[in-house]
Formats: sequence, C-alpha cells, structure tokens
Amino acid sequence: MKNPWCVTRCILACAACAAFCRVPHVQSQVALFAAGIQVDVGPGSGNIVLADVDRDGHADMVIQHLLQRKVGVFLGDGKGGFKPASPIALEYQPGSVAVADVDGDGLLDLAVGQSERDAADVFLGDGKGTFKRASASPFAASASREFFTRQVWFADFNGDRRLDIVTANGAANALGMLFGDGRGGFSPGPVTKRESNRQRHAFAFGDVDGDGRVDTVIASRGGPDTPETGRVVILLGDGTGSFKEAGPALAVAPGPRYAALADCNGDRRLDLVICHDNRRISVLLNDGGGRFVQAAGSPLDAGAEAYMVVVADSNGDGRPDLLAATVEDVTVLLGDGRGRFTAAPGSPFRAGPGAYKLATADLNRDGKLDVVASSFEGNAVTVLLGR
Repeated sequence: MKNPWCVTRCILACAACAAFCRVPHVQSQVALFAAGIQVDVGPGSGNIVLADVDRDGHADMVIQHLLQRKVGVFLGDGKGGFKPASPIALEYQPGSVAVADVDGDGLLDLAVGQSERDAADVFLGDGKGTFKRASASPFAASASREFFTRQVWFADFNGDRRLDIVTANGAANALGMLFGDGRGGFSPGPVTKRESNRQRHAFAFGDVDGDGRVDTVIASRGGPDTPETGRVVILLGDGTGSFKEAGPALAVAPGPRYAALADCNGDRRLDLVICHDNRRISVLLNDGGGRFVQAAGSPLDAGAEAYMVVVADSNGDGRPDLLAATVEDVTVLLGDGRGRFTAAPGSPFRAGPGAYKLATADLNRDGKLDVVASSFEGNAVTVLLGR
C-alpha cells in the first residue's frame, strides 16, 4: 500500500526535484521534438494528465472535455500511441482534473472539478483504466453555486499525511478545502475568500517558505486603480487548511492568466512562473523566505500568447526549461540553470488548433521528455516525441 504522504510530496516536488547541473555544455541545434503525431480523442480537449492508470508501466492520458461533459481516458502503448478506454460521462461541464491515490490501495484515482457548484467529484480507479464514482461523491467544498469551471488539486493541507482536495474558483477568488480520510472520503474544511474584483485569478500551490506546509500563490490583474499592472498575493498555509496573507501584493506584468510553482534555478526553492496575455512569461525567483524577485531578463517574450506553462527538462541537460501552450504551437525556452531562458532549436513546435493545455512525460520510455498538447478547436491532441 502506498503512503499517501509520499504521493503528496511527489506531487508538490516533482517540478522542483533536484539541484540542476551547472556544467558548461554546448547546445545542440537539432530540433528537440519530432513532427507532431495526431491522436484522435474527440472534440474540445482541455486539461491533460499523464499518469500510469492501468499499472503497465506506460503513461496514459486523462483528458478533460468541457463542452462534451466528459473525461476521456486513453491507455498508452509505451511507444507514444494511445487507445481509448472507458470515458467518464458527467452531468456537468468539468473543470480541471487531478490524479492521485486517495484511498491507499496503490491505484490512481481521479478528482474532477464541477462548474455549477463548488464541489469535487472523486472516481476510484481499478488499476485497469476504469474509474467508478466514490461513495458520497461529489463532495461539496462550500455552498457557492456561482458558475465557473473550478480547478482542483491534491495535497496534504492539514498535515495528517492524507491527501486533501482544494477547489479554486478563479472568478470569485475563493478556495474551498476538502479533507481526505485516506479511504476515498472527504469532508468540508475551511473556505478562504479573497476580494473579488471580477478579474480572473490564477492559483498555484506549494511550499514557498520552506516550513513544510502547503502555501498558495494567487496572480491576477491589477485593481481599478492599477489596470496597467498585474499583482501576486502569497497566502501562507498554517497547517490546518487555512491561509494567511504574507506581506503586500507583488506587482508583475499586466494580464496574468496562469501561474506555476517550480524550481527554475536549481536552488531547491519553488520559484514562480506566470503566463500573461501579452506574449510575456514572468520568472520570479524565490529568495528563500517565500519572497520573489524578477529573474534576469524577465518577463520573457514567448513570441505568442501562452495559456499554460510547464517547467521540465526538455533537452536532458539537467536544467529546467519552460514549455508553453501557445494556441497553435508548443513554445520551448531552454534554461541555463540560473533562471535565464532562450528559445530552443526548432521552437515553436506545431500543435493545435486550440493548444491551450499541455502535459509532459516520457511516453515511449527512451529517457527523453515528450509532450502532449490539447486541441480545444479540433478532435486530436498533438504528441511531440523527444529526439
């Protein structure tokens, strides 16, 4: 039986895993990825999770389909190909999806954010690629019924070594907590409400101050008095599922739309990466106390509007890179291990239409990072195999 605390640590630390090598190297001019392979998954693909849900050692795909009201499940063949498994039909438009073992049986389970109310639907996996709704699911995180495709994340927010769920309403700027019992059940916890200026808010979760507790980063547009800037608020977790603000808001470039926490410079601290709606990507380095400063050269010009960014080592040099979903393409910026980034050979890589989301994994087990990009306006995701 897997320890859910270990799963939590992996979820939060995967993007910030180890100190990155600083040995000088010569960058290859060969394109990082081969031409994209189209995999038919049906119309309107969105959030993608790559994980081994059938325990065969190959990465599988779990995909959110907002307008189709379903979550698709596709089993990987270990060569970069996928075949459809049993989809999950829903009575609502799903927000994001998250995967983890919530009942301690060693099998991956699934959480889906609802739209019509602040709740998370939990589906327990059978280890063969099929999921069954958990008893008493969906679990209401609050009484809010404001329509919004709520996001969901797994982590241990109250320190009991059991996975919890947090829901995030980006329109109302609110967080709803669901405490896990370690057996697939969840109960309501604290609700964190922030001021809502009707702007879209982006959330990221991780331990930013090094105290072992999960914190929250919220990025949003500036208020009515400062529309020309964006703002970032840090909420420190208290270990009970509640959060408190850590100092004044940080000013960033205008129009934040997505935020991610990951170690960008190899110092084992979670840094902050933000996509903006003006082709910019900000990289803010953690100073060790949960405070952030702009990296040299930040904000970066991605060449196109980025809707999501993943921090991962795309070229195998042990240094974190930025992979951004840029609507028609996947844009890759190579890191130097110190927080600076430059365009990768061959970037951008064709994807789409509607490549607003992406996920990374080694799909064909050759030791190289591969990418799957969504296609909200098409029927097929794009698979980019690393060279």
